[in-house]
Amino acid sequence: MRTTRALICAALFALVPASSASAFPQAAEGASAADVQRDLGALFAGMKSAVLAQDVEGYLAHVSHADTEYLAEQTYFAKDFAKPGKATKELSITLDPATLEVHNGSASATITWTWTQTQGEEGKEAKERTVSFPAQFEKMSGSWKYAGEKWHKHEQPGVLVLFDEGLDDAAAAATEAFTSVRAGVEAAFELNATDFPKRTKTIKLYASMRHLQQSICLSYEDGLSGWNEPGEPLKILPGRSAPTPARFRSLLAHEYGHCATFELGPKSNDMPWWILEGVADLMTEQVSEKARERAMAGVERWSKAGTLAAWDDLADFEKVPDKLMGRVYTQGHAMLAYITDTFTPVKRNAWMRAMSQGASLDQATTDVLGMPFADLDAKWRATLPPKEETPDDPPAAPHVDTPQEGT
Repeated sequence: MRTTRALICAALFALVPASSASAFPQAAEGASAADVQRDLGALFAGMKSAVLAQDVEGYLAHVSHADTEYLAEQTYFAKDFAKPGKATKELSITLDPATLEVHNGSASATITWTWTQTQGEEGKEAKERTVSFPAQFEKMSGSWKYAGEKWHKHEQPGVLVLFDEGLDDAAAAATEAFTSVRAGVEAAFELNATDFPKRTKTIKLYASMRHLQQSICLSYEDGLSGWNEPGEPLKILPGRSAPTPARFRSLLAHEYGHCATFELGPKSNDMPWWILEGVADLMTEQVSEKARERAMAGVERWSKAGTLAAWDDLADFEKVPDKLMGRVYTQGHAMLAYITDTFTPVKRNAWMRAMSQGASLDQATTDVLGMPFADLDAKWRATLPPKEETPDDPPAAPHVDTPQEGT
């Protein structure tokens, strides 16, 4: 899911060197680079036309469907540009002819996306944005399809890391870190007896924030260090610091927590956003002794100031204003920790599973935790410090009991 969104995730494994011929094969003898360049230009024109027309199916017709995870990424990408307020005003997709390599049924080249949205986030004026990266293409039934980035690879049983040029050390560190955190997350969600732990997890490492943002959707502008949606690989921005397993563990625990959440039911991603991010942040407690402490420090400070956010204001990813982004994670983490400690992890999972099967927040809370959500919220807030009075505060109004409906 979205990690702002949570802030940052060597064993000896076989690496594919950045300069190796196996990573970027040479052009096949007799292949016509000029013809392929012309055909890819037509592909880009079709992709551009579909984006500007907000034509989801038209865009996906130009995308390779061979990799289901990549198709899930591109489906999210396409559905986003079709939303109201997310339209793209200008777009160009070009390739660098000097980098074009043609093979039997495939090709690769460095491509550049340059685009401007009709409006920026929260109604701000949109600015032109651009990003370049090596891309790959596949010829299927006589037509070229866009197959996304041309990655380097680092693999061991249970995990495949795909990474940008120059991230060899980060790939090794991420592999080791993921191997160390996955079992704890799977156990926390009671998924040990399912096939979830047996699946190979794909992790993609991006060399730049802009590349990671563009891979999500053209409208995405918020800073982030990780991303995950149902059916997609984990997407990670390693950052500029030295890549060690310790730096990846919290980030990967958070993002893999999203993967585990999506296993709870078909409507798991429809849960309030603060639950999705709160339970993912809760997973970081397994690898960070300070995770709970930081969350509690935040909510206690807001409680004393009387500025705890209303849960409805943290529920919809598309509508949460920038000023409340941090509350989604911190306040959500604190509430999920309270539910876990008060009702047990098993009850927490049952509560989320009920919502993942279609129950509303209030119905799931009533059915599984034994009270309406408003009562749960009141009990949680009662555990926090009360609002501190200041000299400028008006005197409190006298309390008057009023009869409730039905009494």
